[in-house]
Amino acid sequence: MNLLSSKEKSELRGYAQRLKPAIHIGKKGLADSVVVELKKAFEKDELIKVAFKGDRDEIAAQSSQIETLTESQCVGGVGKKRSFYRKMEEPSEIEG
Repeated sequence: MNLLSSKEKSELRGYAQRLKPAIHIGKKGLADSVVVELKKAFEKDELIKVAFKGDRDEIAAQSSQIETLTESQCVGGVGKKRSFYRKMEEPSEIEG
């Protein structure tokens, strides 16, 4: 996965300000069902916002887990919300 530059992250944070959280992660953390929903969200959009319940340390740990499990990058966040980016896969061309 290509790491984003600080300029790219800044631009994505600007887009993310207008997004509503696609996923809410509760006190139980990253259950398997939440990971499935995150992956579904990335199939639809490259940039998603996630809302967390918990303290700063829990949010940092869960953000790191999300990056690993979904092969995405956290581009930033404010308070208890974080935005994640994963480039969509290019549709393979049908040869014929």
